[in-house]
Amino acid sequence: MLDMDTFDQMEASLLLCPKCGVATPVRKRLLLVLPEGEKFDYVCTRCGSLAGDKIERPAPVRERRSPYVGPPPPVRTPKPQRQR
Repeated sequence: MLDMDTFDQMEASLLLCPKCGVATPVRKRLLLVLPEGEKFDYVCTRCGSLAGDKIERPAPVRERRSPYVGPPPPVRTPKPQRQR
C-alpha cells in the first residue's frame, strides 16, 4: 500500500480551469515564501486564471542532504628554507 508521503512532491500538469471549464495545462508560479514552506499558484496557460495552489513544505531534517561533505583540506604552509 502506498504511503501519503509518496505524493508530497507531486506536480500538476493539467487542472480544471474554472473559467475555461475544461482541464488545461498549468504553469506553476511562486506566490509566497512562508515559514512553513513555499506557496505556489497553478495558472491556466489558456486564459491566465487561477486553477489551484499548493504549499511545498521543506523536507524533514533527517532527509535533507547538505552540500557540506567534510572538513576542508588542511592549508599547507611552505617550510622555511635553510640559508647557507
